[in-house]
Amino acid sequence: MKEEKRRFVGIDMGKREYTMAIIGANGKMKDFHGKTSSQGRQALFRLLTRTDKVALEAGNLAFIMAYEIQEQVGSEVRVLNSAKLPFIWDAPTKTDKEDARKLARLVEERRDEKLPIVPLPSKKEIGRRKLIANYGREVKGRTRYLNLLHAMFVHQGHTTVVKKNLATSERRNETVVLLTGQEREEAEWILKHLELYEQRIKELKGKMQKEAKEDEDMKNLQTIPGVGPVVAYAFVAHVGDGSRFSKGAQVSNYIGFVPRLDYSGTIQRQGHITKHGNSYLRGLLVQAAWTMTLCKKDSSLKERYICLTAFGGKSKKKTIVSIARRLSELMYSILRNKNNFESRVWVGRREYLTDIKELRKCS
Repeated sequence: MKEEKRRFVGIDMGKREYTMAIIGANGKMKDFHGKTSSQGRQALFRLLTRTDKVALEAGNLAFIMAYEIQEQVGSEVRVLNSAKLPFIWDAPTKTDKEDARKLARLVEERRDEKLPIVPLPSKKEIGRRKLIANYGREVKGRTRYLNLLHAMFVHQGHTTVVKKNLATSERRNETVVLLTGQEREEAEWILKHLELYEQRIKELKGKMQKEAKEDEDMKNLQTIPGVGPVVAYAFVAHVGDGSRFSKGAQVSNYIGFVPRLDYSGTIQRQGHITKHGNSYLRGLLVQAAWTMTLCKKDSSLKERYICLTAFGGKSKKKTIVSIARRLSELMYSILRNKNNFESRVWVGRREYLTDIKELRKCS
């Protein structure tokens, strides 16, 4: 039998429709359109062969498609980071057909090392990501309604009521009697919404806590000061067991903690962090870093924060972001080595304090 020549395929996914471009063995390109329904996807799979190399832009539906293509067709699938495909987003002509064609040409012309490939998460990781995303949405919804309820007290002149008075259902029911008129009526509805949010948050948090007690990786991560079950669960959901990363710097880059660099000629400037990756995970790590600085248990990261802010005059907010970055790299190290956290002294503490003393003498 003759060996089939490889074809290169680009698929642009929409919510209801897809556009596919196939570069054949003769170099000619053909375009196909269809629905993203289950029947439409089956029709797409019949157009593919085992030797095809397929490119998709990252997204929830893209991961589903990637798994189905691998299982039902056997083609090689590459899910690409759309944020790192500026030639698609910045193009003067942007249509589904053009995007699909560009993806097909991209996998034809470039090796995998040159492609912004998004590692395909396991189905277990996808389930965990959905759970933590749902939890984040419920927490944000609760916060939004609490802010709205607090604003009603301010509008009626009850400025002594603070958000701490609205933290629990019992306190809210005791405080809401101060409101009158339309605000009182609206507040009663908000209380019902808040009860539903808190019930759902409790259910989701219970699921995460249960799994965090059973999973060895999550148990190891929780030995770090400031890292609780929710942070450990979110980190494992997005980073996995760490096997797809070769070093901690790749993890902090994946989460979006690395600064933007502007090196041109004599200019060497570091900007704000890139903020690529999951924003909720990044926020959880920053909160964990704040908690770490308040823990009684000592660590090198806590000492680093104290030295930089108390003696070095560094901004607390900027420093805590750098601590969160190093925390993510520490968590990766614990995942890869399968060990518990060990408290260590910051090796740069003595040298840093010596430099500060010398600067104060000169000034």
